[in-house]
Amino acid sequence: MGIIIKQSIKGAVWSYLGVIIGFVTTAYLYPNYLRPEIVGLFALLMAWSDLFAQFSILGFHGVTARLFPQFRNNSNGHNGFIFIAFMVMLSGFILFLITFLFIKPWLVDSNLEKSALFAQYVNLLVPLTFLALLFSILDGFNKMLYDAVLGGLLKEFVQRILILIILIMYILGWLTPHGLILAYAVAISLKGGFMLFYLLLRKELQFRPQLTFVDKKLRKEMFSVAIYSILAGIGGSIVFQIDKIIINQVMGLSATGVYTIAFFFGTLVVIPSRTLLKISSTLIAESFKQNDLETIADIYDKSCLNQFIIAAFLFGGIWINIDNILTILGPEYAGGKWVIFFIGLGYLIDMATGANGTIIALSKDYRMGLWFLIILVVIVVAAMFLFIPIWGISGAAAAIALAFLINNYMRFQFLKYKYGMQPFSYKFILVPLVFMVAYGISYFLPEQKLITDIIIRSSIFTLVFVGLIYFLKISKEVQVIVNQALHFIVVKRRRR
Repeated sequence: MGIIIKQSIKGAVWSYLGVIIGFVTTAYLYPNYLRPEIVGLFALLMAWSDLFAQFSILGFHGVTARLFPQFRNNSNGHNGFIFIAFMVMLSGFILFLITFLFIKPWLVDSNLEKSALFAQYVNLLVPLTFLALLFSILDGFNKMLYDAVLGGLLKEFVQRILILIILIMYILGWLTPHGLILAYAVAISLKGGFMLFYLLLRKELQFRPQLTFVDKKLRKEMFSVAIYSILAGIGGSIVFQIDKIIINQVMGLSATGVYTIAFFFGTLVVIPSRTLLKISSTLIAESFKQNDLETIADIYDKSCLNQFIIAAFLFGGIWINIDNILTILGPEYAGGKWVIFFIGLGYLIDMATGANGTIIALSKDYRMGLWFLIILVVIVVAAMFLFIPIWGISGAAAAIALAFLINNYMRFQFLKYKYGMQPFSYKFILVPLVFMVAYGISYFLPEQKLITDIIIRSSIFTLVFVGLIYFLKISKEVQVIVNQALHFIVVKRRRR
């Protein structure tokens, strides 16, 4: 447990540092120094390469996570596991190359008019996909060697530092637009090469085949897990990448760039949830082993309420400053206003339903998670093709919010029916009321200069929102945090 706690803390630190760097690049440098079509190109290259990599891995990331313990034997090269992993990776990459050769003419022809820049750089998808695939295989393996930090460090922090560096080089005139695009491709690919070098240096990669170890039973189990993981992996990738792909096909690269920047602000609502769910997942897994449904229900209740409070606070903080945000981004990004609203709202709904997805994934009914994911994919894709022609990029964001609402409602009903868990109480009515009071007071404040206005609105909203949550005793956890903060302030003043 000590290893888990230490690595969770380290991972959270690198993740939040990465968020800060990402905020600087995405919220300030991108809109002020890059044309929207270049931002759109970056997003599109990431979206397609991620989608292709999920296809090419052939579900082996799931095999690693679930079945590597059966192979684990350091003195015997883990019974040839890496040889199998690389054979699967190469097979998947060959399938990708064949697929890419078939769809490349369509990718080029369909983008020549609205997204000529993407058509020009479409071949970058080959190395990007290979190195994304390599990283995914090796990161999964490295995690099973009890190192859960390195992958997050490379993806969440190092990669963003590299992007920040190349942006500064471009701003200083040291890179041309062509050089910037190639440097960006290198920056997002290096994590795969670095992970390979790291594991080779540690002599963890032993390629000697030991196929006799894989008996009929294990082979059947690997195949079953792989099929499930293929569907789950591709489904998850579609949900989080298809929006950029569809927007590009319908509206072009510039619209994709505006959407990408606006989407980033909407996702700020969900950042705290990632750490909370990681901590919760360990407790939920242990509780399922002991068949302790009461503890799981308690975690479910608290995760819903506290995540709802956090999400409402962050969403309110963003929305009361929406005009200030659009001023900072510039007139080219004015169309992203309702993208920020709907993405923020979608993640607000997702956080308000707490650890429902984690509970289902760790239960004996984990396969239900795949069915919910498939339904989510269908809703997202159908809604986007319906909404984007009508509302543009705002339609894509509205489609995601609608899909989150329907998907979480189905998860809620499943847990209620299967396990009798119902986390919602009268307190979930109080939180929106508190939100409206805090928002209303902040909204009617007189307008000030940009930075002053942000500080005053945010401060008033924070004081009113947190104060009401505290005095109405909506959350015990908030009570504890506020009391600790007040105690710290009082003690510090006495020492002075």
